[in-house]
Amino acid sequence: MIPLRHDGPLDRLAWDGRAPVIWRTADPGRGKRAPLAEALLTRLAGGSVRLARSTAGQPQVAAPQGWYIGLAGRGEACLIAAARQPIAVDRETIDDAPPLWDMLTPAEARDVRAAPDPSRQWLRRWTIKEAYAKLIGDPRQIAAETIETRLIDDRQATAHRQGERNAHCWTREEGGAIETVALWA
Repeated sequence: MIPLRHDGPLDRLAWDGRAPVIWRTADPGRGKRAPLAEALLTRLAGGSVRLARSTAGQPQVAAPQGWYIGLAGRGEACLIAAARQPIAVDRETIDDAPPLWDMLTPAEARDVRAAPDPSRQWLRRWTIKEAYAKLIGDPRQIAAETIETRLIDDRQATAHRQGERNAHCWTREEGGAIETVALWA
């Protein structure tokens, strides 16, 4: 199911009752995004919302059951994702930093080198890898070069790691950043 992206005030969110929602809003800062996630979940699920942390320290939904969240922030904006299935997001600001080649598989490195803008292409791949690693579990424990990304078009991609499920990813370039959402395929 294609995620619904919403930029702007939460009270203007038009939701179909099914699609995963990715809300981009001003970033209050790391450690201060939980109230935004609670507000989004309250709007989608209704009723009382309670968040907790996984053993890896990632925020998760304790109540209501059957809901999942994802959080990411960089620059002046953050992404708050909510869905009825596991979901993860990443947001990285665009800069001119050179690609970190050791974080790519050989096939990815070949594709990035052939791209018109290698730095931007590397950053897109990085957001896909980071969102996928968050979907698997603790991204700090997963080596980026073990995740294989495949671009489908300028918005869609897949990610896979040996022994793990495939994920479908959607990326966009918006507000000086590349933003990615990942869901299990």
